[in-house]
Amino acid sequence: MRAVAAVLAGVVLLVLVSPSVLAPAAALEAQEPSAVVLVPTGRISLASQTPWVAPGGTFSLSVHVADVRQTEAIALSVTIHEAVSSRSQFRRTLDGQLLGDALWRRGDLPLTGVELDSQGAIPLTVDLRGPDEASDRDRPDLVGAGVYPVRVELRDASSGAAIDGFTTHVVRTRDDDAPALAVAWVQPFGAPPALRPDGSVELAGGTSEELASITKVLGANRVPLSLVPTPETLDALGASRPELLDQLRSSLDGRQVVAGPYVDIDTVALADAGLGDEIAAQHERGAQAVASALGVAPGRRMLVADGDDVAPEVLTGLDRLVAPEEALAPLDRALTLANPFVVGAVGGGLVPAAAVDSGLAAHFTSGGDPVLAAHQLLADLAVVAYDSPGLVRGVVVRPPPGSTPPPELLSTALGALGSGPVVRPVTLDQLFDEVPAATTGGRDLVRSLLPPAQPSAGLPVTEVREVREELASLAAMVEGSSPMAGLESLVLVAGAEGLTGDERRAYLDGARRGIGERLQRIGIASTGSFRLTSRQATIPLTLVNDLGTTMRVSLLLESDKLDFVDAGLATSGTAAIPLVLQPGNTPLAVPVEARTSGEFPLLITLRSPDGNLEVAHARLTVRSTFLSGVGVALSAGAGLFLCAWWVRHWRTTRRDRRLVAPAG
Repeated sequence: MRAVAAVLAGVVLLVLVSPSVLAPAAALEAQEPSAVVLVPTGRISLASQTPWVAPGGTFSLSVHVADVRQTEAIALSVTIHEAVSSRSQFRRTLDGQLLGDALWRRGDLPLTGVELDSQGAIPLTVDLRGPDEASDRDRPDLVGAGVYPVRVELRDASSGAAIDGFTTHVVRTRDDDAPALAVAWVQPFGAPPALRPDGSVELAGGTSEELASITKVLGANRVPLSLVPTPETLDALGASRPELLDQLRSSLDGRQVVAGPYVDIDTVALADAGLGDEIAAQHERGAQAVASALGVAPGRRMLVADGDDVAPEVLTGLDRLVAPEEALAPLDRALTLANPFVVGAVGGGLVPAAAVDSGLAAHFTSGGDPVLAAHQLLADLAVVAYDSPGLVRGVVVRPPPGSTPPPELLSTALGALGSGPVVRPVTLDQLFDEVPAATTGGRDLVRSLLPPAQPSAGLPVTEVREVREELASLAAMVEGSSPMAGLESLVLVAGAEGLTGDERRAYLDGARRGIGERLQRIGIASTGSFRLTSRQATIPLTLVNDLGTTMRVSLLLESDKLDFVDAGLATSGTAAIPLVLQPGNTPLAVPVEARTSGEFPLLITLRSPDGNLEVAHARLTVRSTFLSGVGVALSAGAGLFLCAWWVRHWRTTRRDRRLVAPAG
């Protein structure tokens, strides 16, 4: 190795000093054939392996080898080490540390001439010695059930130096009837919001393919699990990929669906802002969307929290809680807690809860080799199972928020969960129902939530409340749901975690525009002027509803010269008439009684039934040409007065004429 290092150092120095080394390799070899030494290289990854091995069974694994240089100088090495004694040791073995003593080794498997399987991988098999069988150096003796590290490496055949490698594990099963570890696999199914502020729907690039791959795996591996879909994503698939939604629906037999909030939300931020109603609206709409898209009736009210943002206010009314271990006060326990417990809610109530094991979740983001990560996850579950093999225990497995496990990881892990005696797959409800709660001092273990992290900023509280009020007024008008479709979704998406303040306001502005566009399709067709030729008459109005659904409105009439008559009851100056507008035009005759003649305005306003939204506004000019009773009386009095005056005047004139002597 020192000679090889010296040669490599010389090559590096030559590269730094002389540009001539950039000449073609063939020319370089022709000039100095002894100056170039090729070091064996290659990469190795796990293609498949046996997840559980019974006593005296066969452990099979296959590996992919790539980027190999000098195949004839590389050998494959497999070493089985003694079983791990703790979970902390198990985690160290993943990095090739604390492997313990070697129980069995095969280190002389050359790569040249090896036969590949149908997947292009190198197959390896190791037969384990049975409990009552004689010793055999070719058959390792794995004494007792346990998790045994297996180091698989590519080595330099001449020096024995490791070129590349990984650590997997042989899980040797028990030979008794100890209960299997219950594993509640929680599978998220969602994407960032696809709804845009303008009401269009567009899944982010690559998201649709990721969801399709998850759906395919779920359809091929029918083990019990709990699906936690993002309701907004289901709505988006219904609009853009309905066939994918059908495939997901067909994979749900025997599985639990947990309805969460419509989008991922920061419950702490919403609660601190006084928007508890928004939290409730998120969950209500989420349950409706899940039921509509997947045909699943909501069951117990369960919350599967994403992070450490579980607000105590949210626990009120919950039946069950599943939260990350990081959201809970830590416990001082020697072994992994693998039982449900209870957490305190506001008001002193207790909510049954289970924790998502952070160590198990870490396998989803270990990177590199998804098949290896799946088997390391399975081995980790076996370590937990063997902690206390005589007890009924269970754990929750959930990918970390924001991560999308590769389909190879999901397929490998789910396929193995239902194939062996070490673990048994269950739903979340089954975990709570079948695994006894943890106790301490003879009482149920009570855990507390940690104080939440700093809530996200940028929530426009005033704007949210204003838009909510407008939506409520519009909802009071609608006899149906079509004019409301999408508007509430915009408000709900505005509360999604991770948005900036400007992005939230864009969604709220989009909701306001939608409300305005719908109101513009309801109007008053009557314009111009109307002539009254008698004291009592009817004014014809035409109201328009182009929304295609029945709408409830309030018609407000105002005039200081008219009385509005309805069923014999007169109102002076104003009238509010509740109306139901069918789609199309609605003619209306308003009975009125004029107080006087002349020209005056009639103000017509359409409002929502609660009066908060003005829908339409119009102004009519009324011309009244009839004489009122007072006018007639005054005219008659004036006529009588004139007549009396004329008669008196005529008599006076006649008498005066008699008093004058006639001319001689």
